[in-house]
Amino acid sequence: MNDDSDTLQRNLLQLLQDLVAFTTSDDSGVVRPVTEWGEELHDARSSALDLSILQDAPSANAGHLKLNTPSFKRETLLKLGEIPAVQDRFHALLKHRLQTEIQRNPPLFPWESEIHDYEAEGVYDTVGSAVTVASATPAAQRVPAQVWLSQLKTLNLPIPLPENLLGQLLERCQEAVQSSLLEGAKLVRSVEDLFPGQAQALNQLAGMVMTSPARSGAASPPPGTNYPPNYESAVPAQQMVLSLLAAREIIAALTLTISSSQPRLERQWLTDLGALSLQADYASEAESSQLRIQATLPCGGSLTLRGEHLQASAQRSTAGNLSVELFDFQPDESHTLEVCFDEQEPLVFAVHITV
Repeated sequence: MNDDSDTLQRNLLQLLQDLVAFTTSDDSGVVRPVTEWGEELHDARSSALDLSILQDAPSANAGHLKLNTPSFKRETLLKLGEIPAVQDRFHALLKHRLQTEIQRNPPLFPWESEIHDYEAEGVYDTVGSAVTVASATPAAQRVPAQVWLSQLKTLNLPIPLPENLLGQLLERCQEAVQSSLLEGAKLVRSVEDLFPGQAQALNQLAGMVMTSPARSGAASPPPGTNYPPNYESAVPAQQMVLSLLAAREIIAALTLTISSSQPRLERQWLTDLGALSLQADYASEAESSQLRIQATLPCGGSLTLRGEHLQASAQRSTAGNLSVELFDFQPDESHTLEVCFDEQEPLVFAVHITV
């Protein structure tokens, strides 16, 4: 009995010393005595005191303890294996103590000198020198394939735009071009995420952009136009105009418009892998209509042509020609054409058939 009590007391005192040292050491590594732990320390001290009393109780008096006395119950618990229970209790106290300290004094990253509140994870768009958080929708999270951006570097704009901005505009223009919105609304839809809270200004500037003449291949800004040397140094209003102009060029390049009077249209899109060539042909008779898209791919890929109730697809594993056709549709139906290179995000065109 005495040997067991000695072992128990040594283990308990060692656990108490470890706990006190862990929770009271300061930054210098010096262990300071615990002066205040509230109810938790009171419970720990009470448990240690009870165990000490048991150990010091003379063995001669043990036989006179009644079965229902608190001392006998505590001794019985010890015999049944109190050491794990005491350890669990102290582990729980230690965990609670650490959680309280962390809440009071949150830890810092190595590069921090004070607490900072970080924004929720999202998609970050650079507008001038400011950084704004765009909505983290699935469409906003997608990044257009780098392979399609070569065409955008040839856009006829007053000044070149950053590549990352062109990629974002391409993604948004592919969504806008498939909608039934009017031209001005499509322009605003394409750039509104880049300028949050500027809907009124964007609508006014979109009207000016639509009424301005096309640049007709001019290599430099028109006389009297005062543009900054680059997009980053432009003021917000200039950035809006430049983005709207780029959106107009991209939407025009993504729109294939044919009719009975002009039944054929050819379009080329430059990619990092070579030129993509498209040819759209439309034929209409009294009781049937036909839309055919032929493409020359610079690498393996696929074509998918969709109508409201019809779909046609074709693919090949190497560079070459592909064609897809739809029959018996109404002229006012909307059509989309997806061109996909192997393991790349598709490029989406809108096919409009006018009467």
